[in-house]
Amino acid sequence: MTIPAMKTYAGIESIDYYFARHYAQAVDASIRTEAFHLLVALSWHLRQGHTCLPLAEIAGKQLFDDEEQECDGVTFAELTPLIRLARTLAETFEDPQQMVYHRGKLYTARYHDFEQVVAKGVVQRLHARQFTDEDYTRLQKIWRHLFPVTPVLEQDWQQIAVACALTREFAVINGGPGTGKTYTVARLLLALQASSEKALNIKLAAPTGKAAQRLTESVSDSLNGITGADIEPLKARIVTQASTLHRLLGIRPNRVRPRHHSDNPVQCDVLIIDEASMVDLALMARVFRALPDDARVYLVGDANQLPSVESGNVLEALAGNDEDRHLTVPAELAAHVHKLCPHLPGLATDDEQLTTVFSLKVSQRYSGKLAEIAVAVRTGNSDDMLARLTRVSEPVTGLLSLEDVVLMPPPENTDFTKLVKDSFAPLQQATSPASALAAMGQCRWLTPVRNGKQSVSELNTSIERILQPGKLNGRDIHYTGRPVMVMENDYTQRLFNGDTGVIWPDDNKQLKAWFTDDQGALRAVSLSRLPAVETVYAMTIHKSQGSEFQRVVMWLPEASGKAASLFTRELLYTGLTRAKKGCVMIGHTQRIKEIIAQRATRFSGLQACIEENWHHS
Repeated sequence: MTIPAMKTYAGIESIDYYFARHYAQAVDASIRTEAFHLLVALSWHLRQGHTCLPLAEIAGKQLFDDEEQECDGVTFAELTPLIRLARTLAETFEDPQQMVYHRGKLYTARYHDFEQVVAKGVVQRLHARQFTDEDYTRLQKIWRHLFPVTPVLEQDWQQIAVACALTREFAVINGGPGTGKTYTVARLLLALQASSEKALNIKLAAPTGKAAQRLTESVSDSLNGITGADIEPLKARIVTQASTLHRLLGIRPNRVRPRHHSDNPVQCDVLIIDEASMVDLALMARVFRALPDDARVYLVGDANQLPSVESGNVLEALAGNDEDRHLTVPAELAAHVHKLCPHLPGLATDDEQLTTVFSLKVSQRYSGKLAEIAVAVRTGNSDDMLARLTRVSEPVTGLLSLEDVVLMPPPENTDFTKLVKDSFAPLQQATSPASALAAMGQCRWLTPVRNGKQSVSELNTSIERILQPGKLNGRDIHYTGRPVMVMENDYTQRLFNGDTGVIWPDDNKQLKAWFTDDQGALRAVSLSRLPAVETVYAMTIHKSQGSEFQRVVMWLPEASGKAASLFTRELLYTGLTRAKKGCVMIGHTQRIKEIIAQRATRFSGLQACIEENWHHS
């Protein structure tokens, strides 16, 4: 049978069409059209960030139709014939394996292999570590320096997370903003070293350069706040310098294989990965392939944030809605926690529970309106969220000094100009590169989109016209006070995608790009050696992950078609939680309702694959 023309289907890209046509031509003519449609759906779902296609999601449904474009799309068969068709595709392309059908899901072999690698890497680390009396003695000696040990009735989730994670070779520490993830990681580092007779080689890593820099700074600061004669020797064992995952693995441009892999593993005893929600499935598979079998792995992050840009959402697949569930642990783990923390309430037990996720449920620094509204967004309660908002019709004086969450319609003309000048007054008043960099952390504009109305490109251009009249926005046009973001890794200059800096003259009146290093010290980079940068008064919400600002102005433009799928509850939550003190949302009530109603769900078989491997181990 002839495969229909691409214009028959709305919303697909050329890669979907030609991927499906390539494979469909190899199947029997009697099922070729049905196979083509299923393969188009598989490719489309992979492009949306899913790692597989659950057949139940499309069974009996009409997809790729659009009345305005006069596209009829396709109506898929019911589940049973779809399963039969998926099995036929898997059998047709099994030598070499290119398609995989497994438990109601159709995969490309590549993503199925990634899931298997991650699942096996997790499962081989699920067996509990047994502690000796000497181990407990060493831990109990330092515990009072790490945590309060006064008996309490309310659970201390940071203590629970550290005590439990010590017994696991793989664990997830999951928590929202201000719940003490860095506080917990710093104490886990010390507890790991204390429980070991030898100094452990612990590596800290994050998905981006900015996140790695923040991890280095925050862990160093947290460790500096922990003192005691028994603590200092342990601190001397800890290297707080974090790296990007790409650098840790030795991933190099134009090279398929990283420097570190199964035959040349990373030399470490423990790997802690921060901002794990940003790690895609393929990168996580590379991580597990490059680790020694006995290396422990701890993932730290917020499963409610935006998933990675690439396919897969490993942290969400592992953690799910864990923070909304009551923690239950095997009796052996409960006994271990009680031995270390007799001052805390006991834990509920369930010996059938596969406990690897430990959620931090109480915010230590994030409170007030921001916290209340963040919870409402996370739980999908738009009525509660909207009821708590403060509403203004224009950028009133003092708006950006409020410790509040404010909703305002998009400002125009003089109102827009006032909002710009109020937002970036600290940067305009800066007198040195140091004060300019500090001012950049005061306020940042965020938007979901790079191009189009109320996008990064449009907002940065409009802001520059107001603040720098006569200067045009452009990648190669520099001026004093220009905030910039690095767009590519440059290991020679120690600059990484997502790093932010400011253009400022040096003592010789030569413009330089100024950044802070891992220790917070200023350093200048010659403009001739600067990698690609963009102006960054405004940035995408995706790019803001791993960063924090005193205040955020978040634009929520109208969207339709494919762009509308970007506007999700997770996106709103991520943008909101970049703010430490206040947030101004630019948009309308109905738009917020629509965004909160849409979830960034990604289909994955990872959790099921882990459980399957665990039961077979």
